[in-house]
Amino acid sequence: MDCYYASVEMRDDPSLRDKPVAVLSPADQIQVVGTCNYPARAKGLHSGMSLSEARRVCPDAVFINGDMRKYRSVTEELHRLWSEYADVMEPVMLDEAYLDVTESAGDVDEARRFAHEIQRRVREEMGMGCSVGLGYNMVSAKTGSEEMKPDGYFEILSPQEFIELMEGRDIGEVNSIGPRTSEKLLSIGIRTVKDVRERRDEVASVLGAQARRILDLADGIDERAVTPRSPEDAKSISRSLTFLKDVNDYWLLSDVVFLICVDIENVMEKHSKTGGGVLISGAYADRSPFASNKITKKCSGPVELHETAMSMFDEIPFRPVRRIGVCVYNLVRRDSRQTTLDSLMGRSEDDGKVEERLESIRRKYRMGSLKRNDVDRDTIRSIAEHMRTHRGRP
Repeated sequence: MDCYYASVEMRDDPSLRDKPVAVLSPADQIQVVGTCNYPARAKGLHSGMSLSEARRVCPDAVFINGDMRKYRSVTEELHRLWSEYADVMEPVMLDEAYLDVTESAGDVDEARRFAHEIQRRVREEMGMGCSVGLGYNMVSAKTGSEEMKPDGYFEILSPQEFIELMEGRDIGEVNSIGPRTSEKLLSIGIRTVKDVRERRDEVASVLGAQARRILDLADGIDERAVTPRSPEDAKSISRSLTFLKDVNDYWLLSDVVFLICVDIENVMEKHSKTGGGVLISGAYADRSPFASNKITKKCSGPVELHETAMSMFDEIPFRPVRRIGVCVYNLVRRDSRQTTLDSLMGRSEDDGKVEERLESIRRKYRMGSLKRNDVDRDTIRSIAEHMRTHRGRP
């Protein structure tokens, strides 16, 4: 989808269509831009920008507080539409999915028709624009979808077409090559996809076991299969976030880890799961990683999970942190009897502690409200950035 959250808002209020629009994080007290439409981007606005800076850059922009429940509801409609065409659909974010149409389309001409029909229906039935890439594998389809935004269509039907398109591009433009990998390659002067293809031995020496994957991507090779993702079948749940600036405040990090634990426990409760292991990980300001894990008998609520995670964090040398995350693994289904008892009597005490802690965080960082259901993977980054920029204030 093109500038998804902003597109939903423009659909619901057509008067916004020709104006620069920035959608803020869901609560009005968290002053961070979540996404913005193309007129706003043309004036210099971008995701992660503070509201005060955004107003300086583009004072005539319309700023809207995001509504994640509304966006998720629209996503469900989109998924129903997209799934009509696919053998298998793999959602990536709220606004993006891979569709395998190998069997349902049968040939390239029919796949091409599917792509244009999806665009037409999203425009006519949903009132928004989307960009579609038709490819021979996942990396080519993703690359195509980015090539002609907004509301564009582009196809890459062979590895040779992929190489010809991407060879002179920056390595960071290849989907699945992230900032850390790009930094490693840039450190030895490898800047473009062509450099990767021509200096394979050097790529292998600096990237080690990861090199094979990067070399394949540079050649347009991607053997991944489109796989439906079901939370019920997950063996682990992880959440992490990267701060816009380094954080050297231990108590801020502890509060952010607590919110991550709330999010993870919300998901585990929804799918009646419990975990048998906890991992805390992240990266320091110099990008060097840290991690610690622990096998546990069970994870019984955000408070206990937070205590476990922070006890491991306390054993790691403390330095300014750029990224922090928690993973609960070895997930198994909760015993139905235990789940019933918890729901009847055992969870109330823990729920009270969670709400008490959230209320403390709300006051500390001057938020208008902060409830357990406000914390999820779509909001936690914006909440954390608000906390980082408001820490230490009265």
